Amino acid sequence: MSTVQVLGVIPARYASSRFEGKALADICGKPMIQHVYERSCRARSFDKIIVATDDERIERVVRGFGGNVMLTSPDCPTGTERVGEVAKQTECRVVANIQGDEPLLDPEMLDTLVRPFFEEPAVQVSTLKQRIDVQQDYFDPNVVKVITDRYGLAIYFSRAPIPGNKSLGWKPEVAHYRHVGLYAYTREALMRFLSLEPTPLESTEGLEQLRFLENGIPIRVMETTHRCVGVDTPADLERVIGILSDGRS
Repeated sequence: MSTVQVLGVIPARYASSRFEGKALADICGKPMIQHVYERSCRARSFDKIIVATDDERIERVVRGFGGNVMLTSPDCPTGTERVGEVAKQTECRVVANIQGDEPLLDPEMLDTLVRPFFEEPAVQVSTLKQRIDVQQDYFDPNVVKVITDRYGLAIYFSRAPIPGNKSLGWKPEVAHYRHVGLYAYTREALMRFLSLEPTPLESTEGLEQLRFLENGIPIRVMETTHRCVGVDTPADLERVIGILSDGRS
């Protein structure tokens, strides 16, 4: 079992329901997983980055560009389970779950994500938020919202427009935040999460991070101004290619 302080794991599977093989999709001459891996490696806080995949095609590609990769079980139902498989075989203090479909990921986001573990010893889980400045995003159920207390701990995550107001309208002067789906955990908190059954609010919202809150495990939420462009469809891929071709990231 290898030993590191901060481990980054990029779960990547081939059989995506909306875009099969997207991890290997070409973006300006490199597969998407290579963009994510190289950007993650530029984060200053990480000791090691590993791609976790259940597919030998992805494994071959990652090894081909010199990346660290580990084959995981094809039965993992979620990326978090895949991250957990790697963490079980690596002695580490902190492990980050890095989305494999974020080829424009800014390395500073990862440094922000893990900073609380070095500044606040009690932190068990961290994630990111970003200010919502478009009314459409506030009402979009595909944009997950988060509200926090005055100490930066998550109160709730929802697909609904939160915090709401009596008029049920959009108030741009009120701070609304989207959740950015990057997570870091102590190894112990991740192992505990994986041992727990799915919870009622988690199942209702379709948001696994609520399992932490429903079991009394606090989540530290850090703000970032960096924007990601996730690739869920071929149209998203074309958008990313356009951004990189224009030199905007």
